[in-house]
Amino acid sequence: MRRLAPVAGLVCVLVGATAYAGPANRHNRGRGLGLNSPGALPTVVNLSGFGAPLAAVAQNRSDLQIFATGQLNFKEIETLPELGPVFNGVSCAACHFQPAIGGAGLFINELRVRNNTQPGPVHIFAADNMLRRGAQSQGGTPIFTSGVGAEPLGCQLTAPGCQLSPCQQEEAAESTFQTDLPTCDPSSAEFAGGENCVVGRAATPLFGLGLVEAVADATFERLAQNEPAAVRGTLKRVTEDGQQRVARFGWKNDHATLRAFSGDAYLHEMGITNPIGPTEVSTCALNQQQFGITLQAGNDDPEDDADADGWADIDRFADFMRALNPPPTLELSASGQKGARLFNRIGCQGCHAATLVTADDPLSFVPPTTGGVPISATLNAALAKRTFHPYSDFLLHDMGALGDGIVSGTAGPTMMRTAPLWGARARSRFLHDGRASTIAEAISLHTGQGAAAAAAFQGLTPTEQQQVLEFLDAV
Repeated sequence: MRRLAPVAGLVCVLVGATAYAGPANRHNRGRGLGLNSPGALPTVVNLSGFGAPLAAVAQNRSDLQIFATGQLNFKEIETLPELGPVFNGVSCAACHFQPAIGGAGLFINELRVRNNTQPGPVHIFAADNMLRRGAQSQGGTPIFTSGVGAEPLGCQLTAPGCQLSPCQQEEAAESTFQTDLPTCDPSSAEFAGGENCVVGRAATPLFGLGLVEAVADATFERLAQNEPAAVRGTLKRVTEDGQQRVARFGWKNDHATLRAFSGDAYLHEMGITNPIGPTEVSTCALNQQQFGITLQAGNDDPEDDADADGWADIDRFADFMRALNPPPTLELSASGQKGARLFNRIGCQGCHAATLVTADDPLSFVPPTTGGVPISATLNAALAKRTFHPYSDFLLHDMGALGDGIVSGTAGPTMMRTAPLWGARARSRFLHDGRASTIAEAISLHTGQGAAAAAAFQGLTPTEQQQVLEFLDAV
């Protein structure tokens, strides 16, 4: 862990670049070209503006410095011996980068197994099956002092033919992962009979999540009460920082705050012990060396602790996510405006709620840093009383066969959180394990409480379906 402290007078912020959708072809399938709206100005689908801070944060140097420091920590690469000993990645930005830092990912970086005996994901990589050489030098100057990894991160547990190391053998035994496990289908007879199975987990976009964190629990409670009975969502409550809160983050709604979300990922995805998760997932490589490189040090937990100013890395990650602006919207064409009306008419808004409003005083429940530093008064004002449009109720819904087959607290095998639709145009894959390559395909795979809306979409004319998709490309 190489914590990056704020540098006085220096603010460096990385934002996404513009990308033009280009002419219609088999990949973009006419997205954004207004092909079915004669005479209307087409919406130019682009990815400009993703990853920027909230406007109020960009205008306040102190808040912008906190955001920028968190952003730089977010892209930091972890190394041995703090990394691992079992892990799925070496940087937050390695999974959250599409189309800018803080976004989703192009690949599935995590797996969950139904019969896993330990909480959390399968750990694909291991410190004792990672290195191919030790430290190197350039003209006598040391380089790669933590060793050279076998590209990209060593032999992976999920690859058939990988010769598993002791750490990976332990991981396979505890997680019950095998390369021939089928994808979980909670509607199947095999699942009902107790068959083990595996499911991928796509990294979720983080844009705008500070606003989601700033929504009062009572708002979600009212939302659940007022939804139509056929699609009514289920609240999940978790205890964080000694308080019971309504969860809203993760595919199974496992967290209520961005700090807890960060701490869980830092431990389970990178193996970095921290104030939220102070205990190592495994000690399989404790005090071992390869090529002269220590794989796992003892007596250094938590590896991420608070600095002199009261911030741990997990607090910096939360700072960055909390101040991320929502995905930028695009101006709707006439066709897209018709699509918005159709979206509501066929029932999508029953779960994909268009509008939420943040609390009057988020500071009253947003947790402070590890050292007790609260969010600033100016950030609190920027987050308070904000109306925003995520197109999600952030509640759990029974999705039937589309469920991931995993039990997580009170979220059963068919229960999934409603995925926000804002910024969907920046995604390359859809649904929890990337099983859909287009939004239209994702809609067609909706079952359970989403089945009626999916059937209604299929019942639209091709022109009307395109109008709905144009609308979703703009939100």
